[in-house]
Amino acid sequence: MHIGLSRPPTPPHPTPDIDGALVAKIAEELGFESIFYGEHPVTPIGGPGQGPHAAGVPFFQDTLVALARASAVTNRIKLGSGVFLLPLHQPVLLAKQIASLDFYSKGRLIVGAGFGWSRGQCEACGGNFDRRFAQAYETLRIMKKLWTEEVTEFHGEFFDVPPIALFPKPVTKPWPPVLLPGPAYNSEEPWDSPRFLHLYKRIVTYADGWIPGFVGNERMREGPTRLVAGRKVMDQLCKEAGRDPRELQTTALLRTNIVDGDLAWPELVSRDVLKRYADIGTDRIIITIPTIISDTHAREVLERMAEALL
Repeated sequence: MHIGLSRPPTPPHPTPDIDGALVAKIAEELGFESIFYGEHPVTPIGGPGQGPHAAGVPFFQDTLVALARASAVTNRIKLGSGVFLLPLHQPVLLAKQIASLDFYSKGRLIVGAGFGWSRGQCEACGGNFDRRFAQAYETLRIMKKLWTEEVTEFHGEFFDVPPIALFPKPVTKPWPPVLLPGPAYNSEEPWDSPRFLHLYKRIVTYADGWIPGFVGNERMREGPTRLVAGRKVMDQLCKEAGRDPRELQTTALLRTNIVDGDLAWPELVSRDVLKRYADIGTDRIIITIPTIISDTHAREVLERMAEALL
């Protein structure tokens, strides 16, 4: 099982985010397999929060810029979006950016793709919040066509693409791995509930893997049980669709009880918990970095994480 990192919570505003390139460089030096940066391009003023972002949409550095900067100062570490909010993007431009980043990083990109929970953020960026799931799946269809076809044409509900060509293509064939989330980390229902069947069908249809999140110590501990239940459903769906279930990788995001702006050193994921995820066949664990507020602090925090986790 690979062990990677997920971007830290934002520091107390207006302290700026620490450069993702620096964090990735340190993470690679310490032996982490991957680093994932999430996406929140704008913060609606007065908008509601959710989960660890209880104070509202956080101030994140741009995900593509962070990963591009990270690719330039590293050689081995995999670079993940955790996750791109697809309804906020024009698919042709995003396909070009992802292909370019994968090409110049020599195939190190992992495309976590999600839908977003903030109406204000989605609509400010031109997305259709009420139809964001359908818009996201259409975006994925267009991007995959652009990554694999010499000439692409597409006419859908949200986008109309005349015959065009995209170059360079991604190094990774047929495209960088696409990971989709779900169900919601705070769901109280069993993850093999019939209500979640449509989510699993979308993952099997559109994705190369699954990126569920477990936020809080209790959720992390119960995560392996939920993963087993969800994988059982998806493995059967893969067989029905003629896919090898082994093609569908599982990347689990673990976040301890950290909230935005919290500078306290949190309880880290224990090795016993990590072993439970490894024992059920999880391909990758990405663990949220505690809040960091300076370059020096970044190295100190990541060194402590490496000592505890690797």
